[in-house]
Amino acid sequence: MIKRSLLCVAALLLVVVQWGNAQTRDVARYVDPFIGTGGHGHTFPGATTPFGMIQLSPDCDTKNGAWDWCSGYHYSDSTMMGFSHNHLSGTGWADLGDILLMPTVGQIKMQPGSKQHSEEGYRSYFSHKNETAQPGYYQVFLKTYGVNAELTASQRVGFHKYTFPATNEANIIIDPVHKIFGSTFHTMVNVVDNRHIRGYCYSEGWGGKRFAYFVAEFSKPFASYGVYEQGKMIPNGNCAVAADAKAWVRFTTTKDEAIEVKVALSPVSFEGAEANFKAEADNVNFDKALSNARADWDKVFAKFEVEGGTDVQKKLFYTSVYHSFIAPNLYMDVNGDYVAAEKNMNTKWFTNYSTYSYWDGFRAEHPLLTIVDQKHTREFVNSLISRYTDRKDHLPIWELCGYDNFCMLGYHGVSLIWDAISKGVDGIDPEKAFATMKDASLTEKMSGSNGGGGLHDYIRQGYVPCEQGASVSETLEYAYDDFCVAQLAQKLGKSADAKEYTKRSLSFVNQFNPELRHFWPRYKNGQFMAPFELNDWKKLQPHWISGNIWAYDFFAPQAVDTLISLYGGKKAFEEKLDRTFTDTLKMIGEQHVDISGFVGSLGFGDEPGHQVPYLYNYAGAPAKTQKIVAYLRNTMYAPLPDGVVNNEDCGQMSAWYIFSSLGFYPVCPGKPVYDIGTPMFPKVSLHLENGKTFTIIAHNVSDKNIYVRKMKLNGEELKGWQLKHSDIMQGGVLEFFMGKSN
Repeated sequence: MIKRSLLCVAALLLVVVQWGNAQTRDVARYVDPFIGTGGHGHTFPGATTPFGMIQLSPDCDTKNGAWDWCSGYHYSDSTMMGFSHNHLSGTGWADLGDILLMPTVGQIKMQPGSKQHSEEGYRSYFSHKNETAQPGYYQVFLKTYGVNAELTASQRVGFHKYTFPATNEANIIIDPVHKIFGSTFHTMVNVVDNRHIRGYCYSEGWGGKRFAYFVAEFSKPFASYGVYEQGKMIPNGNCAVAADAKAWVRFTTTKDEAIEVKVALSPVSFEGAEANFKAEADNVNFDKALSNARADWDKVFAKFEVEGGTDVQKKLFYTSVYHSFIAPNLYMDVNGDYVAAEKNMNTKWFTNYSTYSYWDGFRAEHPLLTIVDQKHTREFVNSLISRYTDRKDHLPIWELCGYDNFCMLGYHGVSLIWDAISKGVDGIDPEKAFATMKDASLTEKMSGSNGGGGLHDYIRQGYVPCEQGASVSETLEYAYDDFCVAQLAQKLGKSADAKEYTKRSLSFVNQFNPELRHFWPRYKNGQFMAPFELNDWKKLQPHWISGNIWAYDFFAPQAVDTLISLYGGKKAFEEKLDRTFTDTLKMIGEQHVDISGFVGSLGFGDEPGHQVPYLYNYAGAPAKTQKIVAYLRNTMYAPLPDGVVNNEDCGQMSAWYIFSSLGFYPVCPGKPVYDIGTPMFPKVSLHLENGKTFTIIAHNVSDKNIYVRKMKLNGEELKGWQLKHSDIMQGGVLEFFMGKSN
């Protein structure tokens, strides 16, 4: 009887597990990696795994392209030149595109050729009708060659599957010279035997000077091969080192015969690439790799269980989840080798990640991960701390491939570090964290975005003088970052530091011009710049990043009450918000590409304004927050290739949508609270790593019932307009009672 009962329980558990797997696979169908590949979204459609080192995706244009080809792909394209192994997701600048492979049929060509004359090279035509993308998988039919290409990935290995027609001239081009906007110093290829090739590329770009080593294994011995260097093909050549070294292999294939290729990368060495291959690709074929990649994504999607809502809403929500888990990226071999500040390192105490777009992501992307993925949050934070403790360098402003490219402003790495500590993420040494943060707060760095810096003047004078570029934005961002330093100092009992950095965190008041009622450029001598008309982008852009005065008028998330006082109290603050969301801009001059998605004069497509809709709560007008949040959800996102209003920015645009669909948002990362907005779905359950579940229920919610009349937390009325992080992590139920009016 006992044995029979145990069998029944086991059978029931198997059914539950199978049902759960079916549910997550059903959720994955809502994800559309093509969202953001058109317009100015700059995402890529190819195969990757959560936070993986490999983003195996097609490249259609690079050095000859415009700004919208930052990921190497744009939905407007009709030709592609092949599939490279790493890409940036939604950024406003470009690099990567390491180690490109391209299957061809017929004459071997070693240059990609132009978009206008693809027959000149190995480039192929394609159609979106014969192209698909899913989490961990990409497929396209290459019309020029009659080859079906499929891609998937593990953390450090790209898996290719090319299905050829019947031919004696089935080729695969291996091009390490290829780059997305970067420049190549030299490359090497080595045909090891009739199934293995290895090589490297040494290049320079947004990610600094760097190596990309690779080892490749083919599922079938090639019939012939050759290398290419200095513009010449060398049949049967097995090694080339040159500025343009490439390789090719040729097969005889029957109709619909598939050739698989596995390519492992390393930023450090051939030995690292081989170790990565052995760990992730030995005895793993394409189908197994695809199954593994899908399982990895299913684990991510299972964190968010949505009930109700429209298919469009779920498509946007789960695609946002997908985009939020692409970056930062693993940048470390399985043996612990990695690169930081252009130096080879090795460690065992953390797993190294890079691609830190945290000028964008500190606002919502990383706060989201403190809720649903503390494991990776810990690794991200320790990676940043190690730049000071291990590499003896400083926190980067914007890090790619371990290299600080000095893009954007501030030292927002301190926000990631403190936000994680403030929310109880374990495994972070607070003393090491504070030393790292304090060093960043004293280290002058010149922004590559606007020539600004001014940190030393900021410390001495309490603001950044307008003789420096983007001075207004710099002051406001430094002040927020100093708040983060102050909070950790206080937690550690460092009273002198806490006092100093608390004072610095209020420096934004020194940039406020009470007569103009704007944060305003101020000279070194203390005088404010004379008033000028605000309808000329050329006049704005020297003083605000992207010319974004309207967002920065509200950027003091660490001290919103002080901000309100500067504007004359809650009523005046509410009126200023009203004007911001309703006054139509009538600008002249060239608009910066990164400021877009206007609602009134607020450019929602540029991240400094992402918290602004939630500030109505502080003015005593929460219904206006709810109205504008619902409006932004419905108008700034769409299930289309151009469905992201501007650069997706490594998950930030997506994280805003996720939070704003759940019904709350982190106005001030580093304060373990969230500000209430308006929920979109009848029910969402967040399944946390600690085994607990936090459920958000929105009674009577609809596209018209967007106003919150009442809230309950675990059955008790929730007063005010904030939700504690600890309440989420303890599990429980947050109930919204919705209506057509508040």
